[in-house]
Amino acid sequence: MTIASHYITVLERELHYSEWGRGNAETVVMWHGLARTGRDFDDIAASLSRRYRVICPDTIGRGLSQWSPEPDAEYCLAFYARLAAAFCDALGIVRMHWVGTSMGGALGIKLASRRDGALAGRIAKLVLNDNGPQLAAAAIERIKSYAGNPAAFARVSELEAYFRKVYAPYGMLTEREWVKLTETSVRRLPDGRVTPPLRSEHGAAVHQFSAGLRALAGVGRDRHTGAVPARREF
Repeated sequence: MTIASHYITVLERELHYSEWGRGNAETVVMWHGLARTGRDFDDIAASLSRRYRVICPDTIGRGLSQWSPEPDAEYCLAFYARLAAAFCDALGIVRMHWVGTSMGGALGIKLASRRDGALAGRIAKLVLNDNGPQLAAAAIERIKSYAGNPAAFARVSELEAYFRKVYAPYGMLTEREWVKLTETSVRRLPDGRVTPPLRSEHGAAVHQFSAGLRALAGVGRDRHTGAVPARREF
């Protein structure tokens, strides 16, 4: 299956998304992490598209999606959830599987929650990657160091070297994967330098994301004891 690129306007914001396997009966929505884009899922989406329709959006302010004109109000988990629910509605996705990495996982938990999730009962299976109920303080500081103050370079090769450093915790990537990660993440500044597809407002988004995770930490806990069951269902 080949990738198709689309744009759609929801809640007065234009979102870009990649689509694979159009025409397949079941749909998988794959949502990326805080400082990444939907193109991170290209390889797995291509594989899954033999069976599923796969939708990989760019969150507002990332990739090819519109940047928010109200960053303080919209770069937060609550607005991302509203946007994601409206996005699925606009595409006519009644039932789906959800794969979320980091922020995308937290978003899936929020949306699927039986307590107040906007997609409660519509997410058949929820797959979480690199996600937990809280962010460690060290992780928050590491993300702030690059998401809150994006570096800029004269050459794309320098940007790739930077990505290799800040994304070292991703694990072993092939040379091809590092090149692709860079080329699907680069943004050209007015002065000609290249930088990640972020701006300074995303530093505040890290704090809001962490606060959102803390709010989600109670989901699935026993209301009397606070204990978390070994298996959670939302």
